[in-house]
Amino acid sequence: MENITGQNNEFTLIFPHNRIDCTSSQNDKFNKIINQANITITGNNNRISMYFDTEESAEELLLSNGFLLIVKGDNNIVNMGTIILRYSTILGMTGLKLIIGQLPGLGAGVSRTANNCRIDIGNRVVINGVTLYLQEDDSYVSIGDDSQLSWGIDIWCTDAHTITDLKGEPINFAKCIEIGKHVWIGKDSKIGKNVKIADNSIVGWGSIVTKEFNEPNVIIAGIPAKIVKRGINWDRRCINKYLKERL
Repeated sequence: MENITGQNNEFTLIFPHNRIDCTSSQNDKFNKIINQANITITGNNNRISMYFDTEESAEELLLSNGFLLIVKGDNNIVNMGTIILRYSTILGMTGLKLIIGQLPGLGAGVSRTANNCRIDIGNRVVINGVTLYLQEDDSYVSIGDDSQLSWGIDIWCTDAHTITDLKGEPINFAKCIEIGKHVWIGKDSKIGKNVKIADNSIVGWGSIVTKEFNEPNVIIAGIPAKIVKRGINWDRRCINKYLKERL
């Protein structure tokens, strides 16, 4: 495939009753779609698996202007569940950008790779405008089922540059970002490296999250983010609809 280069790469679309390996099958329809999509994979032994309810939903997402996937490196894994992707230039919803290794637009002479990274996105995750970036080898990002992410959100499992002690030893290694199940992340929030957000939690609008929050059912907000309310849960429906349907 024109935009997937290297050895032993796999790009698999998984449906309820069948699966299509786009890098080895003769499925002309999806081979053409992948070549037209905003997808670039450079390296060896990378594994991409994307889950869809229907072939129509797969085609819609892959050809959306709001979907970008870049992988530059070896032995990386991306597992993406049945997400709900929203893209709107009017509202500023930019969709989903998944990037491992090379950020686009860095200019000539700037080449970065990342190896042995992993991204796991669960099912029924609503994504309106998220950039997810991994640059450190062996780093990992997960987003749990039923989460909802607004727009203007950066999830960076890296500082992009190196911080050292006075002896020149790096001190800002990135390991993972773990976002639990049923987590709502508000508009313009930033999630940094080595962060954990527990299940059924909310990240307030414009927050910068820089540490682990292991307690579930909390609201975290602020710069840097801290727990501002405990004992909460949330629902995707607006209050009017929620009250009517709860009766």
